[in-house]
Amino acid sequence: MSGNTAAPILPWKRPTWIVVLLGMLVFGFYQELAKVHLNHYIETLERNPEIVDLESSSRAMAWKQLYQPKRLQYYVIRGTWDGFHAFSLTELNALKWAMSLLILLVFFVFDGLFLKTTGHFHRWPWLVVIYGMAGLIMGVFMIAVRGKAGYSVAHEFLAFLQSPLPSFIIVLVPSLLEGMRQKEA
Repeated sequence: MSGNTAAPILPWKRPTWIVVLLGMLVFGFYQELAKVHLNHYIETLERNPEIVDLESSSRAMAWKQLYQPKRLQYYVIRGTWDGFHAFSLTELNALKWAMSLLILLVFFVFDGLFLKTTGHFHRWPWLVVIYGMAGLIMGVFMIAVRGKAGYSVAHEFLAFLQSPLPSFIIVLVPSLLEGMRQKEA
């Protein structure tokens, strides 16, 4: 056996990275649930402009009359969160973007923790590069391609960043390439 063995890609003797990964997945499920509820509420207000200017309690009663259960992705929306009734449509749209930025920041921290717990924290500059490139692409499409097409591309890049994929790319790709180079030597 050769004395030139590579370090494991994922440290199985110190599996704290699994806790971080599970945290990412659970947080990802619930943040998406929150966004789905918020988007559904915004869409309902846009389809029914007569309830937009109602007071919170009146809007809640109107919601119960208008509301039909809806399936979005793998979520079934059977109601809404009462707090939404207190916000105007403009405030709800601002809340949507503020939530997206906060969620993005939380995932950036999760990605950093994943790199640290897997022993690959020295690759953190690549995390900044991935987030920067994805942010640039999102910005370009939101500005250059107006309407649903630009938003859809930006949304897909945001979904990528709000997942464990950046972490896995940063850990696995260089590690696999390094392993291939060692085998060739």
